[in-house]
Amino acid sequence: MKKLSVLGTVLFFCLFFVGCSWVTTPPIIPDNGGMDEYDSQFISLLNELNTPLELLNFLSTCHYKEHDGVYTPYEFYIKKEGDCADFGMFSCYVLNYHDYMVYSVPIYFLNESAGHLITVFEYKDIDYNWYWGSTLGKYGFIEVWDFFSSATPALDSIEACVDCYMEFWGNTYTLASYEVNPWNYCYYRAIAR
Repeated sequence: MKKLSVLGTVLFFCLFFVGCSWVTTPPIIPDNGGMDEYDSQFISLLNELNTPLELLNFLSTCHYKEHDGVYTPYEFYIKKEGDCADFGMFSCYVLNYHDYMVYSVPIYFLNESAGHLITVFEYKDIDYNWYWGSTLGKYGFIEVWDFFSSATPALDSIEACVDCYMEFWGNTYTLASYEVNPWNYCYYRAIAR
């Protein structure tokens, strides 16, 4: 009986100091920022969209549809529709996945309640294979209304990208302000490759 008592006491202290983790281990749910990195088709698509031009080609197959909130990049991939925020977040996510320096740039119009979101990226030195001219140290942008052009011109700054976008609208809208946010300002994270 004494051996059983000693064994019980030792077992109690072992469980007490270990915290019973082997008994009540919570399920491990990876924090993947709303992505599904285990979907091989999604990963395959991400790997294919390795330039802004490839990304534009994919986006041209998606549909514009306004809704509340912002889809995760994976939700956008599944639905293949969304508003400018969804297109922008997906674009930022994909370009960041391929090591582009990328920014999410919300634009606000004077006397308008709604704004717009564009994705601004820094061209990489390998982009000369599909984009004519020098791209070193230059910026381009992707936005929901411009899918059918080959790519935006290589511009000298993020401000030049916003100005180029505003030129598209002519006198229809007046720029009130814009912000330059990191690509993941909605906290969508890069997945491990």
